[in-house]
Amino acid sequence: MKSNMQDQLGRLIRERRTANALSQVELAQRLNVSQAAISTWEQGKATPRAEQLAKLNEILGGLALNSEVLEAESQTPIAAWLSRALAKKDFTVGELAAKADVSVPTIYNILSGRAQNPHPRTISFLEKAVGESFESKREAREASEIAGIGELIDFNPYDENEIPTKPGVYVLYDISQRPIYVGKATKISSRLNDHSSRFWFKRPLVETGAYIEIQDPALRTQIETVLIQFLKNNAVINKQKTVRDED
Repeated sequence: MKSNMQDQLGRLIRERRTANALSQVELAQRLNVSQAAISTWEQGKATPRAEQLAKLNEILGGLALNSEVLEAESQTPIAAWLSRALAKKDFTVGELAAKADVSVPTIYNILSGRAQNPHPRTISFLEKAVGESFESKREAREASEIAGIGELIDFNPYDENEIPTKPGVYVLYDISQRPIYVGKATKISSRLNDHSSRFWFKRPLVETGAYIEIQDPALRTQIETVLIQFLKNNAVINKQKTVRDED
């Protein structure tokens, strides 16, 4: 089901494309996508991926994705806070990314709800950039914690600054937020580096990730096994526990 956010974003893309005197075909060529993709975005039937939104903003301008665009009942607390902050400061996503020294896809993932529990460092950078505190960050952290094993943290698997170097269990999600891989490692960044050379490790199959730091090797194995058993066929890459040796 399409959301109010998709409808509003679609209208904004259409308005900015028209203002730039571009046809759907011309815009599609610049983005290296099909004309049909542009049409579905403008109709609110689909949403561009984070890197596509960033490119759209470069081409069309004016895609600040402020609160008028992103206001939706399903917004996460951090997405609502960040969209309001963008509107208040009149920043584009690109301007905020540069000022906060975080990646553009990271911001889009937060705004879209794909990243609901960003790393505390990322939140701090964003707070400093907009000059406003995220008041719900403590509650959000507490809500994401699991007794005995710590906090669930979202990360961008394509951003070296966000990829965790800690031991733990991690999950990779596709563009629709379906979990497609569950893994464990003594150093998650090393394991993700191994994944990066595999044919399946690319967008939109792998879009975002989340991890929990777990120091104990036996506990890592137990939690990974339970998660894969829960997900069953939904863990499409490693449902048979393949490619899962400890580092």
